[in-house]
Amino acid sequence: MPKRIIFPEKGKVAFETFDLPKLAVDDVRIRAHYSLMSIGTETIILNQKYDADTHFANMFSFPQLKTGVQAVGEIEETGSEVSELKAGDMIFMRKAHGSHQVLPASACSLVPAEINLKEACWCGLAKTAFRAAWAGRFELGKDILIIGAGPVGQMAIRWASVAGVETIAVVDMAASRLQHAVQGGATLTIAKGIADAEEEIKSINNGQGPQIVVDITGNPVVFTHALSVAGLYGKIIILGDTGYPSQQCLSSDVMTKGLTIQATHDSHDIDGWTQDRIDRLFFDLVKKEKFDLSGLITHEFSPEDCEAAYSLANENRSETMGILYDWTSSSW
Repeated sequence: MPKRIIFPEKGKVAFETFDLPKLAVDDVRIRAHYSLMSIGTETIILNQKYDADTHFANMFSFPQLKTGVQAVGEIEETGSEVSELKAGDMIFMRKAHGSHQVLPASACSLVPAEINLKEACWCGLAKTAFRAAWAGRFELGKDILIIGAGPVGQMAIRWASVAGVETIAVVDMAASRLQHAVQGGATLTIAKGIADAEEEIKSINNGQGPQIVVDITGNPVVFTHALSVAGLYGKIIILGDTGYPSQQCLSSDVMTKGLTIQATHDSHDIDGWTQDRIDRLFFDLVKKEKFDLSGLITHEFSPEDCEAAYSLANENRSETMGILYDWTSSSW
């Protein structure tokens, strides 16, 4: 029987059997190999860390079956009208943590044979970070500050490096995360909280401050500090999706510096940058060794040990980066 990880109630994790839907003519059935935890989003949902009037509250309730958003698996069967994929193909999908999935063939991206399947799971978070890169127009010569060196922050660092950004400054209190940041292309790392790092940040760009500030933390308190450190006519990209938006407060820096504030979200398929197009770009860069993913998976769990995995994410987040579920070691 297929198995999946669910959140039956606030703060609770369960591993259960479930029934797959029937295969439609344009569907494929997938046997999952690996799925990667989206640590920030999943723990927000699990612990219900959001206000009642937010999109989190509108999208998620308990029991919550949508526990993940990126996985790699093998096609077992295709619908009668599927021609672009076949049994045996390895694909990336934006689906929850489960041993099997049935989904439209159009929602699958082929994983090139040269790509490590575990590392291919980063494709989903890479897409999320790409939204900030596109909204901020990461490009040669820019000076960028990334606040938060967690999984999405690591992907944003790598997009900035690929784009040729001159200064890629990263702020995070966890030294281990900053080591991953340097490996990904960060040129300046500051192992402090944003409140204690403002003077160092303002020295960027010959003392003018960064032109682009990307807040990936999801911590509403960080927003005001992001406004404070941005350079004149700078741009603030809000990528970290807080559950408490009413606590994100403007300051006089917005007016006095002429700042631009832009929120961007994984779902914003703008300017033709769809999931499939970003996936193909990501895999091409990984093949060319321009998008370094080595060492980013720091913990691996059997899905049966999901309670321990989420306990780690809740209690020792700074010691983690990629938390991977391995679905290959069982006969489900």
